[in-house]
Amino acid sequence: MSEYIPFEIQVDIIKRLPVKSLLQFRSVSKQWKSLIDSSEFIAGYRFRQTHPQRLLVWYKDPVDLKQKYVSFVDDDAFAQQELAPTVPVLSEHLFKLEVLGSSQGLLCLSGFYKDPDQPRYKVATKLIVLLNPSIRKSVLIPVPGFSGCSEIVVGFGVCPITNDPTIVKITNVGTEVSSPMVEVFKLSRGSWRTPCSNLPKKSIEVILSEVAIHSYIYWVAFDNDFQMQKHLIISFDMTTEEFRVIDLPDSLAYATFFISKLWDSLVVLKVFDVWIMDNDVLHSFTKLFTINTRYESITILGFTNSGEPMIEVQGEDYEEPASLVVYEPNSEHIKDIGIHVENVSSFISSYMETLLLHDQSDCIGLL
Repeated sequence: MSEYIPFEIQVDIIKRLPVKSLLQFRSVSKQWKSLIDSSEFIAGYRFRQTHPQRLLVWYKDPVDLKQKYVSFVDDDAFAQQELAPTVPVLSEHLFKLEVLGSSQGLLCLSGFYKDPDQPRYKVATKLIVLLNPSIRKSVLIPVPGFSGCSEIVVGFGVCPITNDPTIVKITNVGTEVSSPMVEVFKLSRGSWRTPCSNLPKKSIEVILSEVAIHSYIYWVAFDNDFQMQKHLIISFDMTTEEFRVIDLPDSLAYATFFISKLWDSLVVLKVFDVWIMDNDVLHSFTKLFTINTRYESITILGFTNSGEPMIEVQGEDYEEPASLVVYEPNSEHIKDIGIHVENVSSFISSYMETLLLHDQSDCIGLL
C-alpha cells in the first residue's frame, strides 16, 4: 500500500511515530530502513510526545544493591513502568557505575573497566557510558589521562543545534601556575581535543554538580582568589566551546549548594531553599520557595513538569533505606512515590524518546 503514497508523505508520517514502532518498521522496506538508519533522520527525529511527560529515575536498590531505573508518568498518579537497563558491551566487567547527567533523552554514566585477562595491578580504564534507554543502546568512551589521583570533573550535554553528544573533561590542576586542563569529546568527531582559548582562570576549581540546559553545560565551582572560598557557576557553550563565569549573590556564594534544571532554567539548591536564575538578566537569581518538611536530611533530585521538587528523604535511622517523594510547595504536602533507595544513590531527569546512538557502534576506541 505504501507504493501509492508519495515518499515525502511517508517520511512525514514516519517522523511522528514513537521509537519502538520506528525500529519495527525498519523491516517494512529497504527504503524505510535506509531512511530510519540515516544520520540525518536520527539527528532530526523528535517524537511529539503526548502530555504528560515522563520522568526517568535511576537508583540503587537497597535490597539487592543493583542499579535500576524506572520511568514515571509525570502526573498526579505517577504511574510506574519498568525499564530494563542494559549496557550491552562488557557489562559484566564494568564497575562503580554512577549517573553524571542527562540531555536530550541520553544518560551519561561514569564507570571503570578492568580487562579480566590483564594482571591485577594494571590500572582500570575510566569510561564514560552514553546510554539511550529508548532503544537500549550504549556507547563506551575511554577517558584519557586518568591516573586515579587526578581531580577530574566531567560534564555532558547534547547540543540542540547540532544534536551532537558532547563530553567535557576538566582536570583541576590545583596550582596557581596554570588553568584547569580541559578536553572536549564530540561523538561526531570520535576523539578528544583541547579548546584553544577561553579556559577558566587559574584560581578557579570546578566541582561535581553539573546540568545541561539548551546549548550550555553548567558546573558549580569556587574561586580561590578570595580569602574565603567564593562559590560561582561556570558554563560551557557547546557550540562555541567557550567558558563563562556566572557570579552569585552573597547569600549563595558562601553557601553549600547544588544545581539543577527547572522549566529550562538553571536553579540553585541550597539545602531547603530553591533559587532560579533569570535567563534575561545574567547573575540575577530569585528565591522560589523553601521546603518545609519534618525530615532532617533531604536531597533535591529534580523537578516535575509542574515545578514540584522530587526529593530523596532520610529518616532518623540512617540504617533504613531512603525514600523518594514529591513535595508540593503551596500545600507543603508530601507524596511518596513508592521507591526505596540506598542513601544518596538516586538520579532523576525528564525523559524523552530519541534515536540518538542508533547509528553508533557499541564502543569507541576501548583500550
